[in-house]
Amino acid sequence: MVRFPEPLRASEIATRVVGVLNGPDPLLVGVAALSEAGANELAYHDRGPVPDCGAVLSRVAIAGRSAIVVADPLAAMALLLAGAFVEPAPEPGSAAIHPSARIHPSAVVHPGVVVAAGVVVGAETVLYPNVVLYRGTSVGSRVRIHAGAVIGADGFRFHATPSGLVKIPHVGGVFIDDDVEIGANTCIDRGMLADTRIGRGAKIDNAVQIGHNCVVEPGAILVAQVGLAGSVTIGAGAILAGQVGVKDHVTIGAGARIGARSAVHGDVPAGETWLGEPARPAREAMRIYAALRYLPELVRALRR
Repeated sequence: MVRFPEPLRASEIATRVVGVLNGPDPLLVGVAALSEAGANELAYHDRGPVPDCGAVLSRVAIAGRSAIVVADPLAAMALLLAGAFVEPAPEPGSAAIHPSARIHPSAVVHPGVVVAAGVVVGAETVLYPNVVLYRGTSVGSRVRIHAGAVIGADGFRFHATPSGLVKIPHVGGVFIDDDVEIGANTCIDRGMLADTRIGRGAKIDNAVQIGHNCVVEPGAILVAQVGLAGSVTIGAGAILAGQVGVKDHVTIGAGARIGARSAVHGDVPAGETWLGEPARPAREAMRIYAALRYLPELVRALRR
Protein backbone atom coordinates (compact mmCIF):
# COMPACT_ATOMS: atom_id res chain seq x y z
CA MET A 1 0.00 0.00 0.00
CA VAL A 2 1.18 3.54 -0.79
CA ARG A 3 -0.09 6.27 1.50
CA PHE A 4 -1.23 9.68 0.33
CA PRO A 5 0.67 12.64 1.86
CA GLU A 6 -2.61 13.30 3.69
CA PRO A 7 -6.00 11.51 3.71
CA LEU A 8 -8.33 12.42 0.84
CA ARG A 9 -12.06 12.12 0.28
CA ALA A 10 -13.08 9.99 -2.67
CA SER A 11 -14.71 13.11 -4.15
CA GLU A 12 -11.36 14.94 -4.03
CA ILE A 13 -9.68 12.05 -5.83
CA ALA A 14 -12.44 12.04 -8.45
CA THR A 15 -11.67 15.68 -9.17
CA ARG A 16 -7.94 14.96 -9.53
CA VAL A 17 -8.44 12.13 -12.01
CA VAL A 18 -11.31 13.86 -13.88
CA GLY A 19 -13.78 11.16 -12.84
CA VAL A 20 -17.27 10.97 -11.40
CA LEU A 21 -17.93 9.62 -7.89
CA ASN A 22 -20.80 7.18 -7.52
CA GLY A 23 -21.87 6.06 -4.03
CA PRO A 24 -20.44 7.03 -0.62
CA ASP A 25 -17.62 9.54 -0.14
CA PRO A 26 -15.18 7.82 2.26
CA LEU A 27 -11.95 9.24 3.61
CA LEU A 28 -9.07 7.34 1.98
CA VAL A 29 -5.50 7.10 3.27
CA GLY A 30 -3.79 5.50 0.26
CA VAL A 31 -3.92 3.08 -2.67
CA ALA A 32 -3.49 -0.70 -2.65
CA ALA A 33 -3.84 -3.77 -4.85
CA LEU A 34 -7.44 -4.85 -5.44
CA SER A 35 -6.91 -8.12 -3.55
CA GLU A 36 -5.44 -6.34 -0.50
CA ALA A 37 -7.27 -2.99 -0.27
CA GLY A 38 -8.87 -2.28 3.10
CA ALA A 39 -11.83 -0.19 4.24
CA ASN A 40 -9.96 3.12 3.94
CA GLU A 41 -7.94 2.39 0.79
CA LEU A 42 -8.45 2.87 -2.95
CA ALA A 43 -7.92 0.20 -5.63
CA TYR A 44 -8.48 0.05 -9.37
CA HIS A 45 -10.95 -2.44 -10.80
CA ASP A 46 -10.78 -3.78 -14.36
CA ARG A 47 -12.35 -7.23 -14.04
CA GLY A 48 -13.69 -9.80 -11.58
CA PRO A 49 -15.48 -9.35 -8.25
CA VAL A 50 -15.15 -6.15 -6.26
CA PRO A 51 -13.78 -6.60 -2.71
CA ASP A 52 -15.08 -4.74 0.31
CA CYS A 53 -12.59 -1.86 0.15
CA GLY A 54 -12.92 1.86 0.67
CA ALA A 55 -13.38 2.80 -3.00
CA VAL A 56 -12.43 1.67 -6.48
CA LEU A 57 -11.44 3.31 -9.73
CA SER A 58 -13.71 1.73 -12.33
CA ARG A 59 -15.08 2.17 -15.83
CA VAL A 60 -18.65 1.71 -14.57
CA ALA A 61 -20.69 2.45 -11.45
CA ILE A 62 -20.95 -0.45 -8.98
CA ALA A 63 -24.12 -0.83 -6.93
CA GLY A 64 -23.61 -0.26 -3.23
CA ARG A 65 -19.94 0.70 -3.58
CA SER A 66 -17.95 3.89 -3.71
CA ALA A 67 -16.73 3.96 -7.31
CA ILE A 68 -14.82 6.70 -9.09
CA VAL A 69 -15.83 6.22 -12.71
CA VAL A 70 -13.13 7.06 -15.27
CA ALA A 71 -12.44 6.10 -18.87
CA ASP A 72 -9.16 4.36 -17.97
CA PRO A 73 -8.82 3.16 -14.35
CA LEU A 74 -5.18 2.10 -14.67
CA ALA A 75 -4.16 5.47 -16.13
CA ALA A 76 -5.98 7.20 -13.27
CA MET A 77 -4.16 4.99 -10.76
CA ALA A 78 -0.84 5.86 -12.40
CA LEU A 79 -1.62 9.55 -11.96
CA LEU A 80 -2.36 9.06 -8.27
CA LEU A 81 0.74 6.95 -7.69
CA ALA A 82 2.93 9.55 -9.38
CA GLY A 83 1.67 12.11 -6.87
CA ALA A 84 1.86 9.85 -3.81
CA PHE A 85 5.08 7.92 -4.39
CA VAL A 86 8.35 9.66 -3.54
CA GLU A 87 11.46 8.31 -5.26
CA PRO A 88 13.86 7.10 -2.54
CA ALA A 89 17.09 9.04 -2.25
CA PRO A 90 20.22 7.19 -3.39
CA GLU A 91 21.74 5.00 -0.70
CA PRO A 92 25.18 6.00 0.58
CA GLY A 93 27.94 5.03 -1.80
CA SER A 94 30.06 6.36 -4.59
CA ALA A 95 29.77 6.65 -8.35
CA ALA A 96 32.67 6.97 -10.79
CA ILE A 97 31.99 10.08 -12.86
CA HIS A 98 34.60 11.44 -15.27
CA PRO A 99 35.31 15.16 -14.78
CA SER A 100 34.36 15.91 -18.40
CA ALA A 101 30.91 14.30 -18.10
CA ARG A 102 28.00 16.75 -17.97
CA ILE A 103 25.25 15.66 -15.59
CA HIS A 104 22.28 17.95 -14.96
CA PRO A 105 21.97 18.99 -11.29
CA SER A 106 18.47 17.50 -11.10
CA ALA A 107 19.59 14.06 -12.31
CA VAL A 108 19.83 11.27 -9.71
CA VAL A 109 22.92 9.05 -9.74
CA HIS A 110 22.92 5.96 -7.53
CA PRO A 111 25.96 4.13 -6.10
CA GLY A 112 28.11 2.07 -8.41
CA VAL A 113 27.25 4.06 -11.53
CA VAL A 114 30.09 4.62 -13.99
CA VAL A 115 29.92 7.65 -16.29
CA ALA A 116 32.73 7.94 -18.84
CA ALA A 117 34.37 10.95 -20.44
CA GLY A 118 32.15 13.31 -22.40
CA VAL A 119 28.86 11.65 -21.45
CA VAL A 120 25.81 13.94 -21.22
CA VAL A 121 22.90 13.23 -18.83
CA GLY A 122 19.79 15.41 -18.93
CA ALA A 123 17.43 16.87 -16.34
CA GLU A 124 15.50 14.60 -13.94
CA THR A 125 17.10 11.47 -15.35
CA VAL A 126 17.67 8.61 -12.90
CA LEU A 127 20.64 6.24 -13.15
CA TYR A 128 20.09 3.26 -10.86
CA PRO A 129 22.91 1.26 -9.19
CA ASN A 130 25.69 -0.12 -11.39
CA VAL A 131 24.57 1.51 -14.63
CA VAL A 132 27.51 2.03 -17.00
CA LEU A 133 27.53 4.82 -19.59
CA TYR A 134 30.47 4.50 -22.01
CA ARG A 135 32.05 7.44 -23.84
CA GLY A 136 29.93 8.93 -26.60
CA THR A 137 26.64 8.36 -24.76
CA SER A 138 24.06 11.12 -24.58
CA VAL A 139 21.00 10.70 -22.37
CA GLY A 140 18.04 13.08 -22.51
CA SER A 141 15.71 14.35 -19.81
CA ARG A 142 13.42 12.27 -17.58
CA VAL A 143 15.09 9.02 -18.64
CA ARG A 144 15.16 6.07 -16.23
CA ILE A 145 17.96 3.53 -16.66
CA HIS A 146 17.63 0.60 -14.28
CA ALA A 147 20.31 -1.32 -12.43
CA GLY A 148 23.05 -3.05 -14.37
CA ALA A 149 22.25 -1.59 -17.78
CA VAL A 150 25.27 -0.99 -20.02
CA ILE A 151 25.00 1.75 -22.62
CA GLY A 152 27.64 2.31 -25.29
CA ALA A 153 29.76 -0.85 -25.28
CA ASP A 154 31.41 -1.78 -28.58
CA GLY A 155 29.21 -3.28 -31.25
CA PHE A 156 29.82 -6.94 -32.04
CA ARG A 157 31.51 -6.89 -35.42
CA PHE A 158 34.59 -8.84 -36.52
CA HIS A 159 35.94 -9.20 -40.04
CA ALA A 160 37.24 -12.57 -41.22
CA THR A 161 40.71 -12.41 -42.84
CA PRO A 162 43.21 -15.15 -43.76
CA SER A 163 45.06 -14.39 -40.53
CA GLY A 164 41.95 -14.51 -38.31
CA LEU A 165 39.17 -12.29 -37.05
CA VAL A 166 39.86 -8.55 -37.07
CA LYS A 167 37.90 -6.40 -34.61
CA ILE A 168 36.15 -3.45 -36.26
CA PRO A 169 36.54 -0.35 -34.07
CA HIS A 170 33.34 1.43 -33.11
CA VAL A 171 33.66 5.19 -32.88
CA GLY A 172 29.98 6.16 -32.91
CA GLY A 173 27.92 6.66 -29.78
CA VAL A 174 24.47 6.11 -28.32
CA PHE A 175 21.81 8.83 -28.31
CA ILE A 176 18.85 8.35 -25.96
CA ASP A 177 16.03 10.87 -26.32
CA ASP A 178 13.75 12.21 -23.56
CA ASP A 179 11.27 10.13 -21.52
CA VAL A 180 12.83 6.75 -22.36
CA GLU A 181 12.84 3.90 -19.83
CA ILE A 182 15.51 1.18 -20.02
CA GLY A 183 15.21 -1.99 -17.95
CA ALA A 184 17.73 -3.75 -15.74
CA ASN A 185 20.65 -5.55 -17.41
CA THR A 186 19.78 -4.24 -20.85
CA CYS A 187 22.68 -3.56 -23.23
CA ILE A 188 22.71 -0.96 -26.00
CA ASP A 189 25.82 -1.00 -28.22
CA ARG A 190 27.48 2.08 -29.66
CA GLY A 191 27.40 2.62 -33.41
CA MET A 192 30.35 1.87 -35.66
CA LEU A 193 30.44 5.34 -37.28
CA ALA A 194 26.99 6.84 -36.67
CA ASP A 195 25.07 6.68 -33.38
CA THR A 196 22.71 3.99 -32.14
CA ARG A 197 19.51 5.95 -31.45
CA ILE A 198 16.60 5.44 -29.03
CA GLY A 199 13.65 7.72 -29.76
CA ARG A 200 11.57 9.80 -27.40
CA GLY A 201 9.29 7.85 -25.09
CA ALA A 202 10.50 4.39 -26.14
CA LYS A 203 10.16 1.73 -23.43
CA ILE A 204 12.73 -1.06 -23.20
CA ASP A 205 12.29 -3.94 -20.76
CA ASN A 206 14.89 -5.96 -18.82
CA ALA A 207 17.61 -8.05 -20.49
CA VAL A 208 17.18 -6.57 -23.98
CA GLN A 209 20.09 -6.47 -26.46
CA ILE A 210 20.21 -3.63 -29.01
CA GLY A 211 23.04 -3.94 -31.52
CA HIS A 212 25.19 -1.27 -33.14
CA ASN A 213 23.60 1.34 -35.41
CA CYS A 214 20.04 0.35 -34.47
CA VAL A 215 17.29 2.97 -34.51
CA VAL A 216 14.35 2.56 -32.13
CA GLU A 217 11.84 5.23 -33.07
CA PRO A 218 9.59 7.16 -30.63
CA GLY A 219 7.10 5.24 -28.54
CA ALA A 220 8.30 1.77 -29.53
CA ILE A 221 8.10 -1.00 -26.91
CA LEU A 222 10.67 -3.81 -26.60
CA VAL A 223 9.67 -6.48 -24.07
CA ALA A 224 12.07 -8.68 -22.08
CA GLN A 225 14.83 -10.59 -23.88
CA VAL A 226 14.27 -8.99 -27.27
CA GLY A 227 17.44 -9.11 -29.36
CA LEU A 228 18.19 -6.72 -32.22
CA ALA A 229 21.14 -7.42 -34.49
CA GLY A 230 23.02 -4.50 -36.03
CA SER A 231 21.39 -1.75 -38.11
CA VAL A 232 17.80 -2.72 -37.28
CA THR A 233 15.10 -0.03 -37.41
CA ILE A 234 12.05 -0.33 -35.16
CA GLY A 235 9.28 2.03 -36.27
CA ALA A 236 7.39 4.45 -34.05
CA GLY A 237 4.91 2.75 -31.76
CA ALA A 238 5.88 -0.78 -32.79
CA ILE A 239 5.69 -3.52 -30.12
CA LEU A 240 8.07 -6.48 -29.94
CA ALA A 241 6.90 -9.08 -27.41
CA GLY A 242 9.21 -11.18 -25.25
CA GLN A 243 12.18 -13.01 -26.80
CA VAL A 244 11.69 -11.67 -30.32
CA GLY A 245 14.87 -11.86 -32.38
CA VAL A 246 15.47 -9.56 -35.35
CA LYS A 247 18.06 -10.12 -38.09
CA ASP A 248 20.48 -7.35 -39.06
CA HIS A 249 19.38 -4.58 -41.46
CA VAL A 250 15.67 -5.39 -41.00
CA THR A 251 13.05 -2.65 -40.72
CA ILE A 252 9.91 -3.17 -38.65
CA GLY A 253 7.34 -0.58 -39.64
CA ALA A 254 5.55 1.92 -37.44
CA GLY A 255 2.80 0.42 -35.30
CA ALA A 256 3.70 -3.18 -36.21
CA ARG A 257 3.22 -5.96 -33.64
CA ILE A 258 5.58 -8.96 -33.36
CA GLY A 259 4.42 -11.95 -31.29
CA ALA A 260 6.52 -13.49 -28.52
CA ARG A 261 9.49 -15.71 -29.51
CA SER A 262 9.22 -14.76 -33.17
CA ALA A 263 12.29 -14.71 -35.42
CA VAL A 264 12.14 -11.80 -37.86
CA HIS A 265 14.27 -12.33 -40.98
CA GLY A 266 12.78 -9.69 -43.29
CA ASP A 267 11.06 -6.32 -43.24
CA VAL A 268 7.62 -6.05 -41.59
CA PRO A 269 5.16 -3.52 -43.07
CA ALA A 270 3.78 -0.78 -40.85
CA GLY A 271 0.73 -1.66 -38.81
CA GLU A 272 0.86 -5.42 -39.42
CA THR A 273 0.94 -8.21 -36.82
CA TRP A 274 3.48 -10.99 -37.44
CA LEU A 275 4.53 -14.03 -35.46
CA GLY A 276 6.31 -17.36 -35.74
CA GLU A 277 9.72 -18.68 -36.76
CA PRO A 278 10.33 -17.41 -39.31
CA ALA A 279 7.89 -14.59 -38.60
CA ARG A 280 5.05 -14.13 -41.09
CA PRO A 281 1.66 -12.39 -41.11
CA ALA A 282 -0.38 -13.54 -38.11
CA ARG A 283 -3.27 -15.13 -40.04
CA GLU A 284 -0.89 -17.18 -42.16
CA ALA A 285 1.08 -18.24 -39.08
CA MET A 286 -2.09 -19.29 -37.26
CA ARG A 287 -3.19 -21.43 -40.21
CA ILE A 288 0.20 -23.15 -40.15
CA TYR A 289 -0.03 -23.75 -36.40
CA ALA A 290 -3.54 -25.17 -36.82
CA ALA A 291 -2.33 -27.54 -39.54
CA LEU A 292 0.57 -28.87 -37.44
CA ARG A 293 -1.79 -30.92 -35.26
CA TYR A 294 -2.70 -33.02 -38.31
CA LEU A 295 0.91 -33.83 -39.29
CA PRO A 296 1.18 -37.16 -37.39
CA GLU A 297 -2.03 -38.38 -39.01
CA LEU A 298 -0.86 -37.25 -42.45
CA VAL A 299 2.49 -39.01 -42.00
CA ARG A 300 0.75 -42.25 -41.05
CA ALA A 301 -1.52 -41.97 -44.07
CA LEU A 302 1.47 -41.32 -46.32
CA ARG A 303 3.26 -44.39 -44.96
CA ARG A 304 0.19 -46.52 -45.62
